[in-house]
Amino acid sequence: MNEKESTTDADGRRRLQSSLLSKFEEIAQTFLNMVTGERGNGKVFTSLQDYLDGSELVDGAYCRRRTVLLATHDMKEELEAPAALQSKTLAKLESLQIKPVPQVRVYRDIATALLRMEVVIRLEAMQALVETALGLNPSASGAGRLLPPARGQSPSFETVRKAPRHIPN
Repeated sequence: MNEKESTTDADGRRRLQSSLLSKFEEIAQTFLNMVTGERGNGKVFTSLQDYLDGSELVDGAYCRRRTVLLATHDMKEELEAPAALQSKTLAKLESLQIKPVPQVRVYRDIATALLRMEVVIRLEAMQALVETALGLNPSASGAGRLLPPARGQSPSFETVRKAPRHIPN
């Protein structure tokens, strides 16, 4: 390979990475805005799944938004993300009570944080489903009162749901 072809390849990779990161920023901002909705009833989880499974045009090709997140997660370079995206991501991690709070300085860290948030929201949706099935979630059933737990069941779901979540890195 000659020097001209090598330069062209490097320029192409930089252009693709630049378009990928700008698309990632759009996806991350939308993702973080969606997390602010009512959690624990499955609506946020379902809307996040629908959003992440949708496609975006990146450098002339359509990619699933989740693929853009994963590609950013797998980046080898430590490119610093914009300060606004860093602080918004950190605030969402803290609001979801994810412990330990990871670093969110570079794009790769933010992608990892978004994937961790999705796991927490998925767990909340599953817990809400279990609580509803056991009659422990009056807002989901519309009954307006707590039903006694089923025989042999512990009424500690609320305690578990509100506990800080530790998700290994």
